[in-house]
Amino acid sequence: MKNIIIILLIYFFYSSCEEDKPEFIKSKAIGGLFLLKNPPKEDSLVKNLVKKFLLNNSKKNLKRMPDIDFYRYTSDTKYFLNHKEDDPSGLSLGEEQLSFYEEEKIAVFSISKCENDNANLIGELRFYNEYGNFYRPDTIIFKCY
Repeated sequence: MKNIIIILLIYFFYSSCEEDKPEFIKSKAIGGLFLLKNPPKEDSLVKNLVKKFLLNNSKKNLKRMPDIDFYRYTSDTKYFLNHKEDDPSGLSLGEEQLSFYEEEKIAVFSISKCENDNANLIGELRFYNEYGNFYRPDTIIFKCY
């Protein structure tokens, strides 16, 4: 009996030390907004997660959302999972805008038609802040021919 208790204590200790797995949560209120919950500490791992997320979603799903914004999930940004941004004109009682949380931005993925060929699409992934140079796309998904 004593051994079982020791084994259970060790199990609970190790399971409580594990980091939570990263998870993308789609906003129900704002189309094309995803919050990354439990991001890894290394920026290269965050970048790889975003790229993998985009590649794992079918082209058909991505075409329906021409712009996809990625933010870190925080106590502030989780508000936007179930709420739209407040009217910036000041006509609403609250004042919640995603632009208030610039430091939580991770990336934006944009899809547009190819310049010389309207039948094909090009997707550009641009990272913010510590994740990359916004003015130079890190990944291009789809191709222009």
